[in-house]
Amino acid sequence: MFLFYRLLLAHIIADFPLQTNRIFKVKTNTEWGVLIHTLIVLIFSILLTLPYLVDSKVIIVLLVVFLSHTVIDKLKMEYSKKVKNQSTRILLLDQALHIAIIAVLTFNFSESYLLSSPFNSVFFNYLIDIYNNDIFIVSLIGYIISVFFIPILLIHIREEDIPTNPQKTKEQKIQKIIIPANQTVDKFYRLFLTFSAQYLDDKYIIVIFICFVIINYIPYRLSAEKTEKVYNLKRIINSSLAILIGIILKML
Repeated sequence: MFLFYRLLLAHIIADFPLQTNRIFKVKTNTEWGVLIHTLIVLIFSILLTLPYLVDSKVIIVLLVVFLSHTVIDKLKMEYSKKVKNQSTRILLLDQALHIAIIAVLTFNFSESYLLSSPFNSVFFNYLIDIYNNDIFIVSLIGYIISVFFIPILLIHIREEDIPTNPQKTKEQKIQKIIIPANQTVDKFYRLFLTFSAQYLDDKYIIVIFICFVIINYIPYRLSAEKTEKVYNLKRIINSSLAILIGIILKML
């Protein structure tokens, strides 16, 4: 499972936080723009599996992951252009195929290689320990899923229910994708929840979450003319998922 965790982390880093709007436009508007995205997948796969590269089997696995990711994304883009839609089912199928391929390729790989520091430095040794720590890798996976994948999934689900009025659809899409003023705070908060859920007693986690829900009802000023409430059901759902993921990781 050690290799699986690292390749999964490389996949979700490249597919979500590093798949920016600019990369997505190049990916969709050029013939083989998808290669820019899948090269990022390959680069992070290499960076996160450096100690494993002494095994030729791992190099083959990385190449197969890269090629399969390229083919799947290319087919997905062609299909999306054809039907002019990116449904929730396509998003989930795409992710399921990527993860299934990684799981199959790493199923029988039980060896665990650790990176060693060439420097006699406490700071570098600390960083190496974090790099080798499987709990940290899995926690990071949980955090990225709760912060990036779940909101994207919710946006897809909600946009599928928008009426077939072009002007109204355009307005509603813009409204839904607006980034809240406190999004960065939310991400760090969910990171805190995911990690703390593994080390704090359940009662403390519940208290933290209740405080967050209460804070959501406090109005805040967006501008001199506009005041809104921070309360948003999607943000509470995302925070709940961050806690849930942390608790699952604690159980594992």
